[in-house]
Amino acid sequence: MANTLRVISSFFAVEIGDIFELSSDGTRYISKRNEEFHKAGDANDVNASYNAEYSISVPYAEQLVKEGYLEEVNPTKKNFVNVFDEIENLSKKFKEELDNIDLDLAGEPQCVKVEKTTVLTNLITVLDHLKTLRK
Repeated sequence: MANTLRVISSFFAVEIGDIFELSSDGTRYISKRNEEFHKAGDANDVNASYNAEYSISVPYAEQLVKEGYLEEVNPTKKNFVNVFDEIENLSKKFKEELDNIDLDLAGEPQCVKVEKTTVLTNLITVLDHLKTLRK
């Protein structure tokens, strides 16, 4: 199982979105919650803090995953995407769609072809403008 689990359905005192991390010894998953409350009043100030650590065993975590209370969070490595490369790719794609519009929309009413032509032309115009902003 993954080192990180996310709560997708509330149970006990944990809420949707809480995270459980695998302990360093690998025997349990731990979720920590730290909350603070401050209120300034006319007569007095109220300060409160709440710290809790929830722990579940690995077998119980597996059961909660199967029952739909937790989900595994797999870290994804995002590759760098150059915005201008993406603009170029989209521009080519939209130009190809525009060139093939008669084939793609054969049998469709003329108004659909006009609408798609207008949208693609406007998108290409915006992308061409964005390309000029490269320094």
